[in-house]
Amino acid sequence: MTPAIEARGLTRIYGEGRGIADATLEVARGEKLGFLGPNGAGKTTFIRLMLGLLRPDRGEVRVMGHDVAADRMRALAEVGYLPGELELYPGLRGATVLDVLGRLHPRPPVLRGEVLEVLGLPGADLRRRVREYSRGMKQKLALVSALQHDPPLVILDEPTGGLDPVVQLRLLDWLDGRARAGRTVVLSSHVLAEVESLCDRVAMVRGGRLLPVREVNGLGLGAMRSVAVRFGTPVDPGAYAVDGLGGVEVDGDVHRFTLSAPPAPLLARLAGLPVADLTMEPVRLEDAFRALYAPEAAGAA
Repeated sequence: MTPAIEARGLTRIYGEGRGIADATLEVARGEKLGFLGPNGAGKTTFIRLMLGLLRPDRGEVRVMGHDVAADRMRALAEVGYLPGELELYPGLRGATVLDVLGRLHPRPPVLRGEVLEVLGLPGADLRRRVREYSRGMKQKLALVSALQHDPPLVILDEPTGGLDPVVQLRLLDWLDGRARAGRTVVLSSHVLAEVESLCDRVAMVRGGRLLPVREVNGLGLGAMRSVAVRFGTPVDPGAYAVDGLGGVEVDGDVHRFTLSAPPAPLLARLAGLPVADLTMEPVRLEDAFRALYAPEAAGAA
């Protein structure tokens, strides 16, 4: 079976080196892929190249087996896409927006009612004009428009923005169910915890470069710890440097970092320093990601 997404050497460079360079990625059908990176890293550029919204300077991409450059409409017929910033029609009622956008897609909106229920967008809200919507309601309407036709490939750029935590969890659970039914989900986000909870693999973008794709369960998180130390007086991080320590961030008298080695050598170093408080806990994906973005990791990526 052909991959859901197959990109080879995709490159699009803007002024001052912004964009994406030499990105190669393959996403299997039925996979849940997290696409991570801070704002401006190149995530949205890569997505727009995949959808043919931008033309690459070089490279090629196939979506659901279709060459996007040569057969874009057949490729997009199998995609549901939520852009990071979507301007809806403010003068139209919510139901009318869904009807208009639904008619633009060749697949019928067979899941509209189900997605409306998952997101908690009732009929009374659909009768209101979009200009009366809150940010969260607009996000729900945009999500329904992207998901209502049960697309084989779902590409969501920052989908949980504006949603309350309960609705976020319901959406992620629903997307997990769609993936188990054979749909492919690509979730672009800078909220690492939601990607950790949903996705099988993670593609990370830094400075326009796609880092090696990793299994979420294979990031080595089980052997890592998040450490926060508050010192009574200023301390140079070099004073407690040990093997396995990375991603050091200093915020006043609080030092935060990750530790991927046994803690005994670190504790021995700290014993001779003015430690006022110390916490150590299983690593969060946020901390692991910060460590991967550290300058010392850049050369190896």
